[in-house]
Amino acid sequence: MLKNILYLPYFLYVCVLFVALILLSFPVTLLLLLFPESVKDNGLFWLMKVSSNAWFILSGMIPIHYNRRKINFSKPYIITPNHQSYIDAALIYTSIPTVFKTLGKKEIEKVPVYGVIYKHVVITVDRSSVTARANSFRKMKQELDRGNAIVLFPEGTFSDTPIANLLPFQEGCFSLAIQQQTDILPVLFIDAAKRLHPSRLMRFTPGWNRAIFLPPVTTVGVEKKNLDQLKQYVEDYMQACWLFGQTNKKKRVWQFAEEWKKNNTFIA
Repeated sequence: MLKNILYLPYFLYVCVLFVALILLSFPVTLLLLLFPESVKDNGLFWLMKVSSNAWFILSGMIPIHYNRRKINFSKPYIITPNHQSYIDAALIYTSIPTVFKTLGKKEIEKVPVYGVIYKHVVITVDRSSVTARANSFRKMKQELDRGNAIVLFPEGTFSDTPIANLLPFQEGCFSLAIQQQTDILPVLFIDAAKRLHPSRLMRFTPGWNRAIFLPPVTTVGVEKKNLDQLKQYVEDYMQACWLFGQTNKKKRVWQFAEEWKKNNTFIA
């Protein structure tokens, strides 16, 4: 009973804190827009990283990452986190240490204040326009050429109800990976749905926000004809690691992932 009573004040606190951090970030964003693109992108990335970490920590949702030091972030990746919660948009900033761009809905640009920040930290796309989708794809390729990572949620959306399995993957990130011959870096957000699931918007809960990095999947030599095969391979890989991580120690997921890859070699 007490737990149910506390949901509302906690939800209000988390929302007010989020709005306050956005308002504090807005003047810094306007200042950064005056600088060259490379300075602006780095500045906005760190602004989002600081704001996201502050929001989670002050809300009692503590971000933790596993295996990040095992990843060579000196080169760009197409990073593919699973997607189960609205807070995933902030988790990518607390977990990923290198500058990246992600894809976002163009409609969010219309949100007062936040929309100004949003359109400069993501590559926006109007999914109703074929031309706009092609232009967004071109911009992602340009970011990879510049040495920046691209973050794409392969599920595309999240389920209306909490489920054990990941949703079927979409083709977009794998098509980009093949064209650019860029390695795919899967990441599992293991607690996001527990902290906030879309079906329980008023039931934010404090606790861990763990991100588990998996060994990357190479796309060197993979051709367009192997697109479906690559997509299914990464989906099976992330699903197996996701299920293992639900019932085993998170530190053991990397070893499990390496064994899975040895036993399930991707052959283009």
